[in-house]
Amino acid sequence: MKVEDIMKILQDDMKVAVVSTVDEEGQPHARHINMGVANENGVFFMTSPKTDFYKQLKANPKVAITGFNEDGYLVQVIRITGEVRDLGKEGLEEVLKDNPYVEQVYPDESERQNVQVFHLYEGDGFYHSMSQGHKYVFEIGK
Repeated sequence: MKVEDIMKILQDDMKVAVVSTVDEEGQPHARHINMGVANENGVFFMTSPKTDFYKQLKANPKVAITGFNEDGYLVQVIRITGEVRDLGKEGLEEVLKDNPYVEQVYPDESERQNVQVFHLYEGDGFYHSMSQGHKYVFEIGK
């Protein structure tokens, strides 16, 4: 399975994933995010500079992402560990375009315009079809 195929599953089928970070005291934090854009160049997502998530990403760019999808018999998991960088507004329109939750998470239009894009640009990934036993490892940006 190609990286492009795995990332398409993450973006189109899973749509929401859990991103884990650590705070300044080394305590782990996990939260659900919408998969803005996932492709062979990495994962692109957004958050507000007002959030603890943003502060944790800026302080320590190492993250873990886990997505899960169950569709009848097919059960798929994708895990990626890697590093992110702050892109600011670059790519924001693309990240926001298919996000069905953005208006609920950021109900104020001006707040939506202040969010920043982060890019997981380098990492190691693992795809597992738990129901079929298929396993693939992949790299991003290496």
